[in-house]
Amino acid sequence: MTALKNATREHHHLIRAAKRNFFTDRLDKNRHNSRELFSIVKEFSNPSANANAVTPSQDLCESLATFFHRKISDLHNSFGHQTQPNTTEPASTAITLNNWSHINTEETKSIMNSIHSGAPSDPCPHFIFNKADDIIAPHLQTVINSSFSSATFPECWKHAEVNALLKKPTADPSDLKNFRPISLLPFPAKVIEKTVNKQLTTFLEDNNLLDPSQTGFRTNHSTETALISVTDDIRTLMDNGETVSLILLDLSAAFDTVCDRTLITCLRSTGIQGQALDWIASFLSNRSQRVYLPPFRSEPTEIICGVP
Repeated sequence: MTALKNATREHHHLIRAAKRNFFTDRLDKNRHNSRELFSIVKEFSNPSANANAVTPSQDLCESLATFFHRKISDLHNSFGHQTQPNTTEPASTAITLNNWSHINTEETKSIMNSIHSGAPSDPCPHFIFNKADDIIAPHLQTVINSSFSSATFPECWKHAEVNALLKKPTADPSDLKNFRPISLLPFPAKVIEKTVNKQLTTFLEDNNLLDPSQTGFRTNHSTETALISVTDDIRTLMDNGETVSLILLDLSAAFDTVCDRTLITCLRSTGIQGQALDWIASFLSNRSQRVYLPPFRSEPTEIICGVP
């Protein structure tokens, strides 16, 4: 019994040391990655055991699919005439982007290896795509370049599997408002999206078409740079003896309620034209999604608006 107690004590000591070293190493490696640091803190502050665990069922999948669809359609319809873009042609711009540049095999492999997730409907897990990039990349490159040449986005990549997660571990799963939809897109679709995103971002940044105050979705920008900028502006005004008011606006389901026609009009006025614009129009059209709670799936529903 004494030997057993000593062995058990040593066993627990080794486990605690391993956990300590594991998290210390993660913190050290991600000292400049705020997103990962927040994720680590969340692991500490939220116990993994959830008293309100969700029990998947076909009825729950269908209910969530109906709820997510109605929420967006109600918000979209409440905008009324505001969803109708100005039909007049925007003033022509000397700076234009008329088509997407074809990519080579090495670029395809690089983008593939930067993506670490996919959809349950993928023919294989995402890590197989990464491990077999030498074999898959040339074929995927051909599909991507053909998509650019024809200005069409493959129909088979327009379907999203939606994973519904509780917003808080202690939230009531019987209230559908407590679920957050997470869209899982096919791995190949992410590769072509990231290719277009890189070219579009380069075009916008090289021609100074982005607002200097925009910090979202930009390299070397984050919530931290936004907070530093706002704090500096406030302190500067206060030092000058001026009165400061801060108004914060939170948009409900902002990306899910983007009107496709309005987005196309904005892109056209920015200089996106020709096959490049036609490709984006194809990318946004005929989208669908269904809720996936393993092993159950809801019936597909049409996406009436929003950015995938």
